[in-house]
Amino acid sequence: MTTAHQIADGIGRRSRREVIDVPERKREDRRLDQLLHVRKQRLGRLERERNEARQAWRASRNQLRQARELWRDMMARTQAQWQQSRREFMQMTLTTGQFNRAKALYKRMQAESAQLYLRCQEWVQRCRQARSVFFEARRKVLEANRQQEKLCVLRDEMRAQAQMMEQ
Repeated sequence: MTTAHQIADGIGRRSRREVIDVPERKREDRRLDQLLHVRKQRLGRLERERNEARQAWRASRNQLRQARELWRDMMARTQAQWQQSRREFMQMTLTTGQFNRAKALYKRMQAESAQLYLRCQEWVQRCRQARSVFFEARRKVLEANRQQEKLCVLRDEMRAQAQMMEQ
């Protein structure tokens, strides 16, 4: 045999490498992580909204408290003025004209008290609305937290399962 025959028979030729079947590692699916990131941002926004609603509700309650105190003070002053006028009239230290002026003043003070009471009722409505906004925002935050926890558990279980599959 000559070298030409050896080359023709494949002896002198380099052998080809065998392809080894090695499974490539799959790229990790990042969609769930991205979803968790977006949900976390949403949760932060919802928590900010809840805190703002809480502050608005507190401010509304403080204004209601101040309006009620103002109304109560006005009622007490009205009653005290009327009782003083009646007492002076009964002791005959006031004339009928002075008593009538005191009576007109009492009526005006009653009207002002009624206006203050109406303002208090408006503040009660505002306070109730602020309360409902706060509790709705609170419910949304709790629901978002629950969803976030579920997604985290799901992601952890999927990772654990993927690691078990690799081994």
